[in-house]
This record gives sequence, structure tokens and C-alpha cells, in this order.
Amino acid sequence: MFVATALASGLLLVSRAALPHHGANLYDMTKAVALKGTITKFVWGNPHNQIFFDVTDEKGEVAHWVASTEPPLVMLERGWTVKSLNPGDQVTAYVYAAKNGAPVGNLQKIVLVNGKELTAYQGRGAGPEPPPR
Repeated sequence: MFVATALASGLLLVSRAALPHHGANLYDMTKAVALKGTITKFVWGNPHNQIFFDVTDEKGEVAHWVASTEPPLVMLERGWTVKSLNPGDQVTAYVYAAKNGAPVGNLQKIVLVNGKELTAYQGRGAGPEPPPR
């Protein structure tokens, strides 16, 4: 009985932790849209970093975008740091936008005004092939 109770408690804790996690199916992962904007906030933290930026359209209307990245440890491996982006930075963000049209997305990469690219999501087919099994 103790083992069953402990197992059920463990499953409950794990499933509760997974509840707020969202999948990539919220975004159109078939194409990234290029958005020129200004960084307003960069939040470095788990489970995903968050990049807040403003995009002004041709009519002068400002859209407040939020893009998620991979977890901080993955981003460190890709060359990002907590200081990679700062409020006021002018960037071009390549984002897999939300399917419902909301100004949110999954970040593919950021290109800074100096041309430096910061990759966030490599997707399938990017990087080295996995070792054979």
C-alpha cells in the first residue's frame, strides 16, 4: 500500500509540473516571420527565456511581442548569455508565430544591428546527425 501511495504521489507531482508547459503545436513551425523591433525586456530563466520586443508597422501601430527560447542551459551552449539582449537594442527577430494571430512566438534567431546572429531554435535537420544506434 505504501508503494502505491508513494507512486501515485510522485505521478501527481510530475504531472502538475508538466501542466503549464506548452508545445510547439501552438506555433506555425513551417515558417519563421522576420520582425524588426526594439527589445523592451529580456528575462533569463526556466523553463524558457522570454524576449519582449516592440514592432512598429507601416501605420505607426506598435505591437508588443513576446518570444520564447529554449531553456537557459541550451541557450548558453548556443552562445547566449544573460547579457545578450538589452532594452533598446534594435533587432530583427525571426519568430515562429502563434497560429491564432497573437503577438507571441517561438524564437528561431535574433539578428543584431551589427549583423551578429544569435540562434535560439535549430529545428529538425540542424546541427550534427545523431550517432547511429
